[in-house]
Amino acid sequence: MKRLLTTLAVFFIFLGCGFKPIYKMTSDDATLGSYSVEVTNQVAREIIEEVNNTIVQSEDQKYKALLTIYEDLTPLIVNTNGTVAKYRIEIEIKYELLQIDSGEVISTGTTRGFAQYDVTGSEIVNEDTKKSMTKIATKNATQLMTSRIQSSISR
Repeated sequence: MKRLLTTLAVFFIFLGCGFKPIYKMTSDDATLGSYSVEVTNQVAREIIEEVNNTIVQSEDQKYKALLTIYEDLTPLIVNTNGTVAKYRIEIEIKYELLQIDSGEVISTGTTRGFAQYDVTGSEIVNEDTKKSMTKIATKNATQLMTSRIQSSISR
């Protein structure tokens, strides 16, 4: 009985400790620093969609992030016959955060996201896998960029 009460006490202490994840992005977080994004170069449709889905944009924007996105596909495992068995996708996002009113550059930086995929016998499956891994790498880079931009805005 004493052990049960101790366990319950510890549980309720940690339940009410006020822990709140700092990197979780929801629509409630959009008011922390409202900014819009603009991709300045041409990239794949999957990358644009993932950037727009990951970043929460509000109506009253005070900042604008200009993004230059690069995609790199590197063979990781090459078979003896010259075919590739595994690829690594790297998405690099170079960003520049501008204050809309003054046009002043607040912050600049670079983030990267990575993903890997194995090549199979079917070209259709390979293309679908490449697209989904590109989205994952883009999401990783975008989330890191969002965290850095929020940090720059809150200073």
